[in-house]
Amino acid sequence: MKKFLLVLFAVMLAMTSVASAAGLPKKIEVQLPAKAGGGTDVAGRQLTEWINKNGGTTMTIKNNTDGNGVVAYETIRTAKKDGSKILFFHSTMIIKYATGQYQQSPVDEFKIAGVGLPTEKGGYVLVVPAASGIKTVDEFIAAAKANEMRIGIETGGSSHIMSGMMSKALDITLRYTDAGSDTEKLTGLVGGSIDCALVNANQARQYVESEKVNAIAVFSATDEGARNSVLPDVPSFKESGYDLVFGTYFYVLLPKTADDETAMAIHDLFSNAASDPEVKEILEKSGFGMEFAPYDQNVALMQAQQDALVAACHELGLDQQ
Repeated sequence: MKKFLLVLFAVMLAMTSVASAAGLPKKIEVQLPAKAGGGTDVAGRQLTEWINKNGGTTMTIKNNTDGNGVVAYETIRTAKKDGSKILFFHSTMIIKYATGQYQQSPVDEFKIAGVGLPTEKGGYVLVVPAASGIKTVDEFIAAAKANEMRIGIETGGSSHIMSGMMSKALDITLRYTDAGSDTEKLTGLVGGSIDCALVNANQARQYVESEKVNAIAVFSATDEGARNSVLPDVPSFKESGYDLVFGTYFYVLLPKTADDETAMAIHDLFSNAASDPEVKEILEKSGFGMEFAPYDQNVALMQAQQDALVAACHELGLDQQ
């Protein structure tokens, strides 16, 4: 009898696992156009690890930065419709479209399975070398007007757009220098190859705590002008009188040919993963907390962000890149 119950229990677990991933391939490749170890990679791995344990399918991250991310985009846009390959990335993809580095409209050319909205109300932080002695926005403005400053960006990325927004709002001129990822920007900042940068607060934290850099102000992710919980002592630009807001959305995308049933099944897996208390705690500590919008809101949300970023790039003259 005991043996029968154990077998029955095993069968029920297997049925539950199959049902939770109904209609999806047993193995799914997740194209992630960011380097291993960075914030985007950490977020993707936390979510897919939960799915692998609880979702009845196995997702494998493939870090693919070839072509500045374009190869990963195209891998998914031209993939089979069965959901065996998906893309996990964020607003930078739209920026690359808005700046002309990617020719395909993300909204029009992909099936949008998930839109991860940030639960962190504070965004990127402006940092300068500690040796500069700059500690406030006013001091930063004065220094930038006295001597042209080199700001590290990733061309066509979020930091590029935010740098343009900041330059305009603060009425200063900055010299853009392609410095790569946030980790590379911070290394360049300490090494003296750049004078300032906008980076993810979580990656900046260790440099701030070790007093290698000074954190000046943070972009808010919402109109309320909140600080970033990772660096709670650093004021927002809004507190300093500058209306600088930029929120990063995460996207889970499939080829346009994928059907709604497949997309909804993948949406549910990511939504459940992001809602898990342990995953949620890890993501929030790293500054990447998110909650997935209802499936039927995906297109409207992505369309609104794409329209806003296209308009911002045009206003800043970045659509001519």
